[in-house]
Amino acid sequence: MLTWKILADFPTGSFLFANLVLANATSHTQHVVHNLRKMKFIGKFIVLILLVSCSNNENTLEQYANFPVKFAKQKVTYPNNDFSIFIQKNWEWKVENYDNENILLGIDASSKPDKDGFIDIISIQKVKSFGENKDLKSEFEYCLNLIETNSQNRKVIESGQTEILNQQSYFLHTKSDTGKYGEAEIISFILDSGIDGVFYNLTASASQTTDLKKNMSILIQSLKTFKKLNNK
Repeated sequence: MLTWKILADFPTGSFLFANLVLANATSHTQHVVHNLRKMKFIGKFIVLILLVSCSNNENTLEQYANFPVKFAKQKVTYPNNDFSIFIQKNWEWKVENYDNENILLGIDASSKPDKDGFIDIISIQKVKSFGENKDLKSEFEYCLNLIETNSQNRKVIESGQTEILNQQSYFLHTKSDTGKYGEAEIISFILDSGIDGVFYNLTASASQTTDLKKNMSILIQSLKTFKKLNNK
């Protein structure tokens, strides 16, 4: 299904903070084939769309962070002991190798596909600023401007400073505005690494399905366990 295709469309290790938004905006063209299916499927598809979009109120980062959810966890530690995080126990994860010299290291972790083939994704990257910024606020403003001026078919729900991750950070919360069932809602965080001009990008990407609130809450709860271990 659609979000599984999104993952396949990304080049290896491409979950950069800004690239997530740009790539998701252009990766859904094959979805039109579903218009040729039987009326029974079309009716089911419409019902699913309505379940997701019937409310005019957007879920906020704070609502996701406070939504009660319990899940079994596994600890992931980057091989050089740079950072650790707890993710859902049955998730798969891997260390990524990047072609871009500004991306120093990182991992991607993904859920098992749901009954419709949609998945949720966590990405963590340690990067040198692409805008040559030295401080956290300037890096956030650079990324926000990049997304606002280049992203298509996505809207920014909210952005700004937060301490939800138990440390100072900035976040950007976006979602697809095409109304298609299963497209990605994304919350990305930028954190200081302790080194001037080097930052952590933590990204939670959840499919807009009937389980969106629960699944995004799991992603945010996982990101809240992120811990910097070695900043040399």
